[in-house]
Amino acid sequence: MRRTGRVRLSFTNVLVTVALFATLGGTSYAALRVSGKNIKDNTVGSTDVKNYTLMKKDFGKGLFESSAAAPLSSIGYEAERDSGPVDVAPGDYTTVATLNLPPGPYIVFGKADLSSTQLDSGRCQLQAGGKVDTSARGLRSNGTPEALNLQQAATLAGPGTITLSCKTTDGNWTATDSKILAVKVDFEQG
Repeated sequence: MRRTGRVRLSFTNVLVTVALFATLGGTSYAALRVSGKNIKDNTVGSTDVKNYTLMKKDFGKGLFESSAAAPLSSIGYEAERDSGPVDVAPGDYTTVATLNLPPGPYIVFGKADLSSTQLDSGRCQLQAGGKVDTSARGLRSNGTPEALNLQQAATLAGPGTITLSCKTTDGNWTATDSKILAVKVDFEQG
């Protein structure tokens, strides 16, 4: 039977109560006493800062805008081919799409959907400024198109042509939804 009226203190109850007050008191002390002067430079990381609490005024002047920074003048070029070539025999690479570009530095992306008449291995390559990126993928025998994606950075010293070409090892193949996208990178910064 439980006694009413008087609570009996145990060692555990006292210890937990003391620990609770020590923890709360320590946190409050740290919140009141620790400032930017107490923290060494470069010791606070992004995990130490609460999300959405930093303001523009907390950063150095000119970090978010600068009148000295040159505006970006990037430009994009694209070549598209909805279908073709069609029913190409296996063997050497066949050109699927080309894109003519003026001189300059580019980020280039290429894509072609290949389908084959039998279980096969498809390969495509993207040639730009003396560089080649190659992509390989297995093709199904039921004629389902499979995407082959390529990308690279290239600098053209003079006017040049980007070429996307493909091949298979065993069956006749068809390309659809082929694209080359080149973005001229702005490299002259303030």
